[in-house]
Amino acid sequence: MHKKAYSLLIALSILCATVIACGHCLAAERMSLEECINTALKSQPTIRAARENVRAGRGRETQAASPYFPQLTASTGYSESHSPMGGAFFGGSITKTYTTSLSVNQTLYDFGKTGNAYDAAKWGTLSSEQDAEQVSQEVVLNVKQSYYGLLAATKLVEVARKTVEQTESHLRQAEAFFRAGSKPRYDVTRAEVEVNNAKLGLINARNSVRLRTIALNNAMGIDPGRSTEIVEALPEVPALPALGQAQIDALKNRPDMRRTETDIEAARSRVQAERSNYLPTLSANAAYNWATGSSEFGQFMGTTLKGDVQNSWNAGIMLTLPLFQGGLTKGRVSEARANQLALEAQRDIMKQSILFEVNQAFADLESAAARVDVMEKTLQKARENLEIAQGRYKAGVGAYIEITDAQLSSVNSETDHIKALYDFHLSIAQLLKAMGRQNGD
Repeated sequence: MHKKAYSLLIALSILCATVIACGHCLAAERMSLEECINTALKSQPTIRAARENVRAGRGRETQAASPYFPQLTASTGYSESHSPMGGAFFGGSITKTYTTSLSVNQTLYDFGKTGNAYDAAKWGTLSSEQDAEQVSQEVVLNVKQSYYGLLAATKLVEVARKTVEQTESHLRQAEAFFRAGSKPRYDVTRAEVEVNNAKLGLINARNSVRLRTIALNNAMGIDPGRSTEIVEALPEVPALPALGQAQIDALKNRPDMRRTETDIEAARSRVQAERSNYLPTLSANAAYNWATGSSEFGQFMGTTLKGDVQNSWNAGIMLTLPLFQGGLTKGRVSEARANQLALEAQRDIMKQSILFEVNQAFADLESAAARVDVMEKTLQKARENLEIAQGRYKAGVGAYIEITDAQLSSVNSETDHIKALYDFHLSIAQLLKAMGRQNGD
């Protein structure tokens, strides 16, 4: 009774999974690897954030260049002033004025302070661009990893479905032999267990496809619950360089390495900009004031003295030289120089990390290629062994355990072959990422 209930539960689970899978198929969108990558490059929030950081860098460039241009200011207001004047003869003065002013200030020369600050901002923007490129490459690698994982999971569903069909065939054969009295009841019960195990494997395989689909959607930056199907085809294996050339290409092309180089250049410009604070700044200024109002200067011999406020202008050139700031400029120069040296040390760390990553990816690729070759041969032999075991059992000369052993070996070989094949393509993707390339072009 328990066995029948258990079998019914499994059958219902498979039916539900099939219905869900069919529903997904009806609404699913079949996508190639290239289409998944393009979707991720358009939809991933991390890429959008990186692009906005580039725009922020361009804004900092504009800020740094602003001292090159005149600073124009307008103001308007009302003022009233009272002051004693003339003692007992005149009394105090009262001035009431409405004033509108237009002033301009232009830095003429600051010994490279503005220029170096602008250079630092430009290098900072280039650094943000390299960071955006690195984010894009990481997104592409994540998409490839999820895509290959979904492909492998889909293939494993086929293996699980084939296993269910084979175990059900074995069960029918065992029942026929038992009814004929040529095989014991043990073969039937053992076959029933194998069928149930195969059905559970199929349920798990289908759930793995669903989870891998969610992971791919997440990698693309779209709704994780969206129904997505992929083209069941692996890309062509690109031409890959030897290890030595791969290391050279990585140090040249990796965006994180180029970002570190631009950060160092930005730090050097900041050092020069801070040193410019030791030097004077030459600037020019001018202003024009439109004034409306009057002034009362008190009384003289019974008559109130008055006058109108007149328009005025002023212009001048100023040389500003910092004489003593309590070590402020010295401290800023020291900080900027230390930051530059720290970035140079980080460049060496980055170089070592990149070379390590390339060597590791190359070793993984060679190992994956070797495993694919071995597993193809192993799979061929496992299938032959299963056919032999099935033939011996049908002929009545083999034990059922030979079938179960051969079946297990065949399923394991199928699984290992699929994993080895997709690990090989994932290793290619990881090597390309380590070399600073998104694809094999």
